[in-house]
Amino acid sequence: MARAELRTHQVRALVRLINEAHELPADGDARARHLISGLLGILHATVGGCVTDCDFRPGGHGAFVAVVLEGWDSTTLPVLQVLARTGSAFNPGLRALMQRCPEAPSSAVTATRRELVADRDWYGSQYVEQHLGPAHLDDALYTCLRMDEPTVVQGLGFYRARNERPFDEADRNLVHLFHVECESMFRARVPAVDESLRARLSPRERQTLELLLRGLMDKEIAEHLGISRFTVNQYTKSVYRRFGVHSRAALIARLLGHQPPAARAWTP
Repeated sequence: MARAELRTHQVRALVRLINEAHELPADGDARARHLISGLLGILHATVGGCVTDCDFRPGGHGAFVAVVLEGWDSTTLPVLQVLARTGSAFNPGLRALMQRCPEAPSSAVTATRRELVADRDWYGSQYVEQHLGPAHLDDALYTCLRMDEPTVVQGLGFYRARNERPFDEADRNLVHLFHVECESMFRARVPAVDESLRARLSPRERQTLELLLRGLMDKEIAEHLGISRFTVNQYTKSVYRRFGVHSRAALIARLLGHQPPAARAWTP
């Protein structure tokens, strides 16, 4: 993605915003809230937020966990609540973004709604007709950054009020630049991602995970569950894949120590 098309005043405001965020406590969500709130002002957006989606893939339904939300109220929150019930892919813009986001860790894609979905498909969708429109929201800007687990992304999304000008290339490039450079500032809630991933395990996989975290070896887990060591090994491999790790030590470090994912690269 080209970085040349940027508005100088927006870049200056973004630099001030990031510097302000660095002065806030690293734990908790103060930084994340300050960043999203500040971006709403810079972009002249009405609502926005950061989420982690644990089923973000071509053909996926989407299953997001909110990291931080700003600007939402009783009129606009139903826009998110319907996606929580039906999946992120109910939004045609996010469904299109799922098709574009590469599977490689640290890949990032940012796009305006108009780049993702034609007007006819957008305004003719159930999501816009029954939910976004009644909330007096319209144009959107989305970005996703692939995490280490193949189906998990960190996403940012912003909406403007109905009849406001659409997001343009400069808005998109600013958000893309911000996301790939500052995504680590939204990671204080990584345990929420892990809880969502746990919920997606099968009952046997969850049992195996809990016993792994208690320090039991494969033979002991097999005896505890009344299954073969080979079956335990298959469940263990499945759990590793789900959490994007390759060993028991890495799994324990992530779930008990909340080890951050590997450093990301700039991926236009």
